[in-house]
Amino acid sequence: MRSQPFRLWAVLVGGGLAAGLGSWSLSTRAQAAPDSDSKAALTHGFQKGAWDYKAIGPLAFSPSGVLFFADDQAGAIYGVDLGEKPSHAASYSKVPDLGATLAARLGTTANGIEIRDMAVSPVSHAVYLSVRKTDGADQNPANPQNYGLFSVDPSGKVSPVDLAGKPFGKGSISGKPGYGGRPGTGATRIIGDIAYARGRVMVAALSDDAFKSNLVSVPVPFQKDGAQRYATSIYHVSHHRQETASPIQTLTTYRDGDKDYLMAAYICTPVVRFNLEDLKPNQEATGTTVAELGSGNMPMAMIAYGKAGEQSLLLNNSSFGIVKVAAKIAKETQAVNQMTAASRGDGGKTPYPGIDPVASLKGVKAYAAGGDSLLVVKPGDNGMSLEPMPLP
Repeated sequence: MRSQPFRLWAVLVGGGLAAGLGSWSLSTRAQAAPDSDSKAALTHGFQKGAWDYKAIGPLAFSPSGVLFFADDQAGAIYGVDLGEKPSHAASYSKVPDLGATLAARLGTTANGIEIRDMAVSPVSHAVYLSVRKTDGADQNPANPQNYGLFSVDPSGKVSPVDLAGKPFGKGSISGKPGYGGRPGTGATRIIGDIAYARGRVMVAALSDDAFKSNLVSVPVPFQKDGAQRYATSIYHVSHHRQETASPIQTLTTYRDGDKDYLMAAYICTPVVRFNLEDLKPNQEATGTTVAELGSGNMPMAMIAYGKAGEQSLLLNNSSFGIVKVAAKIAKETQAVNQMTAASRGDGGKTPYPGIDPVASLKGVKAYAAGGDSLLVVKPGDNGMSLEPMPLP
């Protein structure tokens, strides 16, 4: 394992959310066009042109196959029409030389790259990877030459994604860079993570002002000054109080029955559920704390997977690896906030039924759900391999 920690992010695909809408209000949803989550609607206004991103970080797909990525250095969200062709691949092949292949494309060795995120296209079912070169003479995190976007098709073919000539759009996120709890990197960033939900990109925006975190909703198609901000208020189990100054580290969308939620994992380490219907622009968003993974820990990636109403969470934690948070805990409505019993305590070392480390995922560096498989990046003979595993 390298001394430079991998940047871990994950996105759930294949379980598609309800048709996207331009606002969270019920009245607007009822009047919205039924195809507002379609590729045509989301890419309206996309144009070809010169790219101006400084970094390629967290990734997210819409159910219709539009790829979104965060420029976490400049504070922007990009959407790109990849022009993919549909595929119905039934299985994924192992890529034993992933690390060496990616590194060669970036002009370095397998020890000189960082996997920043991975996501699976719902159209082609290809795995997409955002990668950063971490060695060499210029290690500036805001140098676009240090970043690459790659695809791996189900057969195992690794290809660089040439963004030149592809239609794209851009939305800006204002803010000051914060550390966001990335231990050992010393790199600040404006955006912590992103997730796509209902015609919007939900953004965990970081700031060094009073260590606060803002949840930002960016409508698609992108609009000038269209971003809506929400300060978040949560019950922090380890601190025994309601707080507004804890930063979100990673987030994902979650479905329980016919309702859509946002799951957010905070530094040190509450897992909080937000009802998307309750989010109001420029107002404080109060979440429901469903679990606590123990003080002194750091969440680094999270996905939701399974059928609606039975979705579990996979969450990577700095202290004890990847844990599965059972559906019963994730959807809890009574034993929550100060009443929650779902706390590992003791720095996360005390086992709690339903919040259990997954032994088969020990050492995994990044992961995403693809169909009936969990696709993982793990240490291999050539720095890293990519391979399918059963969903836990």
